[in-house]
Amino acid sequence: MASYKYLLNQDSENEWGIITKTVGVQQVPVGSPYPIGDHPEDYLFMTDKGRILCEYQILYIMKGEGWFVSNHQSRTRLSAGDVVILYPGEWHNYAPDTQTGWSEAWIGFTGNYAGKLLDKFRLYLKSPIHHVGMSEVLINAFDSVCQITQDQLPAYQQQLMGFVWLIVSTVYAREQQMPYLDNPDQGNINAAIRYMRQHLNRNLAMEDVAKEAGMGYSKFRKMFRDYTGFAPAQYFLRLKMERAKDYLLSTNLSCKEIAYRLGFDSASYFNKMFRLYQGTTPMSLRGRR
Repeated sequence: MASYKYLLNQDSENEWGIITKTVGVQQVPVGSPYPIGDHPEDYLFMTDKGRILCEYQILYIMKGEGWFVSNHQSRTRLSAGDVVILYPGEWHNYAPDTQTGWSEAWIGFTGNYAGKLLDKFRLYLKSPIHHVGMSEVLINAFDSVCQITQDQLPAYQQQLMGFVWLIVSTVYAREQQMPYLDNPDQGNINAAIRYMRQHLNRNLAMEDVAKEAGMGYSKFRKMFRDYTGFAPAQYFLRLKMERAKDYLLSTNLSCKEIAYRLGFDSASYFNKMFRLYQGTTPMSLRGRR
């Protein structure tokens, strides 16, 4: 099974900063020579020589095993769930094992914002391999870009740019989230957040929230900060401020009534916290409706 395209672009599309050059999803059977299929000369390579591209490519291994090597990466094993980012001007080489084959998906892109996008998500040349695991978001994204390039309707390049953002940001996010995905404490932190959301009308002691999560407070506080980026009490107050915004924009409740509903001792303290977290007063925000 193979579906891939090499794309032409119009000069006007350069203004968008990212131009997709190629997309594909391909299954390489056990024992098959590699690469397979008909590809333009600029993309073709032999595994005894490798190649150098003039664009960025993101390669996602969805099944099977193989290897990768580049100027900045010694020969390294690849397996399902690995992402490799190929950089323009960088010699590289890769292939599936003949005993396993593999299923691969890729998207190649260029443009004056392409490198900035990868830098923004801290994806660098010296670390091209990313262990992100199997992701339905990535699989669906690659399927979608293949469908879009089959049809090539007007503005399809702009549509593909959004998927480049999605794929790059998902690689970054998955790598950041991997330590938590198989961590039993993740469920406890999620339980604590649900408990906070259910009790926004109260002044919760974070020690009590830790008990609801089935954790000692010291461990809970550290895990919560690692997981969310905020201390528990700070996160709880931010939840209150978000609920306050909802009340201000969708109801006619007074500040005093909102303060009461969110467990504040006084409207003046609520106003002070709201301005601190939202950068404006409650009434100023309501005036923007």
